Amino acid sequence: MQTQKDEIRRQILRVARDEFLKQGVKHTSMKTIATRVGVAVGNIYNYYAGKDELLKAVLAPLFNAIEGYRAQNLDVTYTSLDIYRYEVYYEMMRRQVVSLIIPYRKEFRLLLFETAGTSLENYFDRLSEMNCDDGRTYIEHVKARYPHITADVSTHFIRILCELWAGLIKHIVVNDGLNEAELDRIISNYVRFGIGGWKNLLGIDADE
Repeated sequence: MQTQKDEIRRQILRVARDEFLKQGVKHTSMKTIATRVGVAVGNIYNYYAGKDELLKAVLAPLFNAIEGYRAQNLDVTYTSLDIYRYEVYYEMMRRQVVSLIIPYRKEFRLLLFETAGTSLENYFDRLSEMNCDDGRTYIEHVKARYPHITADVSTHFIRILCELWAGLIKHIVVNDGLNEAELDRIISNYVRFGIGGWKNLLGIDADE
């Protein structure tokens, strides 16, 4: 019985994701989802309280990926000055950005353009704010580890960098025609720009 319930839950999520992407969240009804799954509308509410909760469940893998991305950025590995010296760290950071954006392009599209009127309406803006907080925390961690570096980075400039990060995601999400090579080039340019910029801002000598 539990196996059957789990399968129905998975089917509801698959169908909801498909309908949200095709029709938009606003124009997708619980009745449509129920019909495609092959259950009564009332039965869906045994699994999800409503469309808002269902949308959160559809986007849960993206939210988990975002939290993992944020945790990695504040990991002790990334506060080492080695990331500014060795190519292996550039590749590690490039893969990190790729693993956040590329597998979840469709989920990001939902988050950016289909959450009006839901509890997730301002989530992307809040995410940008969290990214800014992470940037400030990163500087504090690096400064604590290497007291000689420069830590006088404008809060306003950190916000501008966060807008660049948000712009990167939006550009990749809305441009469906970008091929794999173009995507890799965009992300590679972004990562190299970030590494070079932080290295200069923090006053890190290449020979340290």
